[in-house]
Amino acid sequence: MRTQRNYGLGAVFDVALRNWDTLFIFEIVYRLFGFIVWLPLQRYLLSLLPALVGETYLGQDNFALVFRYPAAIILLVSVLMMTGLFIFYEIITLFIYCEKGWKRERVKIIVLLKETAGKAAGLFVPKRLPVFLLLPAVMFSAFSFISGYMGGISVPEFILEYIFQDKLLLPLFIGGTIFLHFVLFRYLFCLPEFLLEGGSFGKAWRQSLALLKKNRFSPLWKTIFYFLIFSLSAFVAAAGGILLLAAGIRGAAGIEAGRGVFRLYFTSLRGVWSIVIGALASVFLCACIVVLYHRAGGSLRPEKTKRKWNIGRSLLRAASSFGILVILIFFSESEIGGNIPGWGSNQIQVIAHRAGAAFAPENTEAALKCAIQDQASVAEIDVQQLKDGTLVVMHDTNFKRTTGKNLDVWDADYAVIRDLDAGGHISADYRGEPVPTLESMLLAAKGHIRLMIELKSTGREQGLEEQTLSLINKYGMQDQCMIASMDMEILKRVKSLEPDMQTVYISVLLLTQGQALKEIDAYSVETTSLSAELVYQAHLQGKQVYAWTANSERSINKILRCHTDGLVTDNVLLAQYYIEEKQADLFLREFTNWFFGPLSGE
Repeated sequence: MRTQRNYGLGAVFDVALRNWDTLFIFEIVYRLFGFIVWLPLQRYLLSLLPALVGETYLGQDNFALVFRYPAAIILLVSVLMMTGLFIFYEIITLFIYCEKGWKRERVKIIVLLKETAGKAAGLFVPKRLPVFLLLPAVMFSAFSFISGYMGGISVPEFILEYIFQDKLLLPLFIGGTIFLHFVLFRYLFCLPEFLLEGGSFGKAWRQSLALLKKNRFSPLWKTIFYFLIFSLSAFVAAAGGILLLAAGIRGAAGIEAGRGVFRLYFTSLRGVWSIVIGALASVFLCACIVVLYHRAGGSLRPEKTKRKWNIGRSLLRAASSFGILVILIFFSESEIGGNIPGWGSNQIQVIAHRAGAAFAPENTEAALKCAIQDQASVAEIDVQQLKDGTLVVMHDTNFKRTTGKNLDVWDADYAVIRDLDAGGHISADYRGEPVPTLESMLLAAKGHIRLMIELKSTGREQGLEEQTLSLINKYGMQDQCMIASMDMEILKRVKSLEPDMQTVYISVLLLTQGQALKEIDAYSVETTSLSAELVYQAHLQGKQVYAWTANSERSINKILRCHTDGLVTDNVLLAQYYIEEKQADLFLREFTNWFFGPLSGE
């Protein structure tokens, strides 16, 4: 067989697209298996955990119980290993696919799936098991594109916000991220070596280091450059496709009739494009690694052989391409493609986190006034008890971050706290803004906005629940308030004292056995662990679901897709914008107006 040196950008595109029809068939099969088999199985197995530890639910306040029960530990480890295998199956498939492309071989989906199954089974040899430890690092790095499943996982926003606000943690986080990517770069050629050539994890690691030692940082710069070219090509292809679609529809249907037709086709094809670009991004990154791996090892690529044109084969491939397009359209319009049906409320509540922390000092009357002015549905505030029993609105257990005073909440008296400045660190406009009491916030909110009052426990408070309910009753605001907490015991006490008071359980994660928890009326779940199934199950129990804290387009749109009842955000105006965009599809409207002219009144 004749060979040639071919390691450039053209080779990467050729490797990635040589068997493109097989790639998209795999993408369909993989998503279908994940949606019908794997994800339901994963959710079912995790739902067994509460029963194994003798609880009706598992949240952040009691999840540590899992590690006291061997059966629960075994189940949790098994789910994690199965999740790792599910992710690795896709990664192995993509590397085998790219290796076939490098060798200029055609590969059928059955052969691809069979070879992948054999490679995946080989991961459970003891000397190869350490590769699973690599997945968490890959998930939270730029290499997450290597798997479409991992691409949807990210560091929770509330953790990132906490890190970026801390002068010590921020440089540590940046340094750790750089170090993580450095380590993964040293492993760049380990995946093709490990998955394609076999052998132990350690051997593949050493081989990767040896290959990179010869080439220094050249593979890294080439990968970045090639991926930028891919991104630019994808943008040009999308823009060109939109132009051709608009021009064709306008020419065939005219301006007036063409508007509706364009909107219909654009909406359908946009969903297809998101699936296509996700699959191509993953395989293109793998193709970069495979081509550069062969370049570093000095492998020669077989020369391209000319094939005689065959009308039957061409018609078959055209029919196959059309069938793939139809299936992709179906997927994009279904739950499999992320188009979740309306299981929740159409009127989502926008909840101002810490009374609205984006434009005013958090947990202050100034922030509450902004939330009212911005027409938030609810303002969420944090309440703690001082040493003298006064209830103040404060998130941290120390006043240092928000007022500059290094003083713990449980050691403070209100005589000291009332003179602190809770606004000067934000802007001179808010200098002198006091730390409010719960009573003052109730008065400011009365008749203007509902309050979600989160009671925070330090273990030193006395009568926190009784005092809070007493103030709410004093001002007749029972219907205007709900009590939230990360501590289930607090919510139980609230319900025992005031059965009609609405309670909200706040948790980073939530696992239940399916039955309703009598002590609460709603869940407030961190956006990363939110799912449409969780919302659906909660609504079957007659409970509402809120999601926190959403300050980016990605997190806000995820919450909207899951049809929660409330969206907790620092930036009320941003959330309202995306809600309006989702309902009116402003992006599509602008495109339509550009190509077909605006309707009268727009």
